[in-house]
Amino acid sequence: MKQKTTTERNRGNLEKKLLYLRVKEEIERSINKGELKPGDKLPSEPELAKKFDVSRPTLREALKMLQREKVLISRNGVGTYVNNRSDFIINPLSKLQSVGQMIKNEGFTESELDIKIYTREPEDDWKKQLQTEEKVVILERSRTADGNKVAFYYNIFPQSLVAGHFEGEFTGAIFDFLKSKMGINIAYAITEICALSPSKEMDQKAMNVLGNEIILLKQLHFDEDDRPVFYSLDYLKNSVFKLFIKRE
Repeated sequence: MKQKTTTERNRGNLEKKLLYLRVKEEIERSINKGELKPGDKLPSEPELAKKFDVSRPTLREALKMLQREKVLISRNGVGTYVNNRSDFIINPLSKLQSVGQMIKNEGFTESELDIKIYTREPEDDWKKQLQTEEKVVILERSRTADGNKVAFYYNIFPQSLVAGHFEGEFTGAIFDFLKSKMGINIAYAITEICALSPSKEMDQKAMNVLGNEIILLKQLHFDEDDRPVFYSLDYLKNSVFKLFIKRE
């Protein structure tokens, strides 16, 4: 009997790995779409293995991973259930909403800390994004979920746009503030997912607040007339936020 080569064995292991990751993603997709709701019991292992056309060991790998991430919980002798509240803040990147709203949607109590508002010269990238040469006003703050810091961000505005509007204390969702106080409705944002650079002062400050495992979203927000309104650097704790997008 011919023995498998190392390459063939590695290919087989990779295919198995890809299978259980595919099953994991399919289950997560069903949860995100509401087909499986918090508290729902999953079908039996034989039913799930047949549904996903995989072996039961492959299925168990996917279920174990979801249990480690606390998306699913296993009750001995009873079955596997969708956790009533994930320890994660899950949001599709295709859906534009504030960080505070994302936190609330998952049932966490959100609050904000370390709010600072200041004016400074813009970086070259900000000038390009906001199409301005003037100074910028920066709203800097942290967001918490159940008292734990999970996000830190800078909202960057052309000075002339927000002159007189950020005087005194600021609190709440920036989208609501722009709409109610300034009559500006944010219609959409262009988002870039970036790696952090410890040599950059703003990235380093975010790491000091949240730790090193961070997702950075650079986002340019537009109004209904396609005009850039503000640029943001959103630092999200990777162990808490799960962002996804449907690709076709």
